[in-house]
Amino acid sequence: MELAGSIALVTGGARRLGAAMVRALVARGVHVALHCHASRPTAEALAAELRAGGGVVEVFTADLRQREEVDALFEGIMRRFGTLHILVNNAAVFERRPWPELTDADWEQTLAVNLTAPFWCARRAARLMLAQGRGKIINLACVGGVRPWAAHIHYNVSKAGLIMLTEGLAKALAPVVQVNAIAPGIVNLTGTPEGVTPEDITRALLYLLSTDAVTGETLFVDAGYRLGLKPPANLRPA
Repeated sequence: MELAGSIALVTGGARRLGAAMVRALVARGVHVALHCHASRPTAEALAAELRAGGGVVEVFTADLRQREEVDALFEGIMRRFGTLHILVNNAAVFERRPWPELTDADWEQTLAVNLTAPFWCARRAARLMLAQGRGKIINLACVGGVRPWAAHIHYNVSKAGLIMLTEGLAKALAPVVQVNAIAPGIVNLTGTPEGVTPEDITRALLYLLSTDAVTGETLFVDAGYRLGLKPPANLRPA
């Protein structure tokens, strides 16, 4: 896919890996719909910075747990940009809950944000992509989707489901739309070069956007964490 001039939606794009991916896309001439929920000031500051450098960025706010707000998000994108070529399902929640403390609300919120919302966004995006004859969907999974953590069972299940959603969508939308996932391990957000960095994730994103030959894959960017290799002791999941 030719990136320059393409339209991308990045959910949860205001901070952390989301912001890194927004920056990488804008640097390549992509026009970005930057979604946020509770981080509007941070999102606006990032958008202003990128616009000052010549980027095209529009901030949209939506609670992705609410289907009506997802619909409104896409309607807003259509009014502003007219179409969508790239969807990056990045928004997620990651909260520690030991099994005895895991509540129905914890379970429902995590599945709503991490799995149901990507499904809703992909459904809306796919309609546009199929109609125009091209598109890319990238889901941000996690090594936790294949490696369980005792105090994050709800998160593990949501990311395992996202990996399967990726494969199912890839098959259903082929050959027009390519659907892949990136599964980070423990990402170093401290700015030092140890372990997996945000730049490693953005390179994976740009690779998957650059080729039509890969679909239905989950690209693990985890420095071997799922194989049992340990990250630096001071790092935590992204």
